[in-house]
Amino acid sequence: MNHSVSVVFDLDGTLIDSRSDLSSAANAALRGLGLVPLPEETIVSYVGDGIETLLRRCLTERHLEKLSEARKIFTAYYAEHLLDTTVLLPGVPETLEDLKGKYLLAVLTNKTEAFARKILEGLGVASFFEVVVGEADGKVPKPDPSFLRGIVEGLGGSIRKTLMVGDGRNDILVARNAGCFSCVVANSEEKENSLKKYRPDFIIHDIRELPAILRENEWDEEKQTRGHS
Repeated sequence: MNHSVSVVFDLDGTLIDSRSDLSSAANAALRGLGLVPLPEETIVSYVGDGIETLLRRCLTERHLEKLSEARKIFTAYYAEHLLDTTVLLPGVPETLEDLKGKYLLAVLTNKTEAFARKILEGLGVASFFEVVVGEADGKVPKPDPSFLRGIVEGLGGSIRKTLMVGDGRNDILVARNAGCFSCVVANSEEKENSLKKYRPDFIIHDIRELPAILRENEWDEEKQTRGHS
């Protein structure tokens, strides 16, 4: 067992499918402001950089003066509906069970921290993670490396023995900025091609491949290897 290796997970799109609930909350904000709702796929394409950026993209430059009110409506609605349709992605429960007790596990997300904790608790997986860090006081954790480094330091681990697991550009960038390894879960050829240009250390197509990545690679700080799959 390699208890000194830290595995830090993104949340949305990596551990959970929250697309419908996020879309519903964003459209509740738009409707509350008397604006036209957007298609779910459009809102989903705006996710990943925190609530404020999501709402900025939904409002466009034309309605940015309504951002503060939009955030209030979004937050109130999402707090009540964040588990309406949100579920764990396929393979997540068994992967977490496989990793439990072998690695130090944490979550780093640009979702509001209180919401992230409530979702993990509601889905019954909060106990797998030593720490959960998300957006608080308007500070978005990714790609700012200080939050990731803080997690690893708090776990008593080493940044060079840390794997950041996500499904987007910010997950690769925060790993690079912090000085650790990155692994992206690309569940389609289109997604894989879009992420390759950011040069993640590992690409997998199903989160159930993650335990093998951790077992098969050398995590000793003095003689590390980087692989790609």
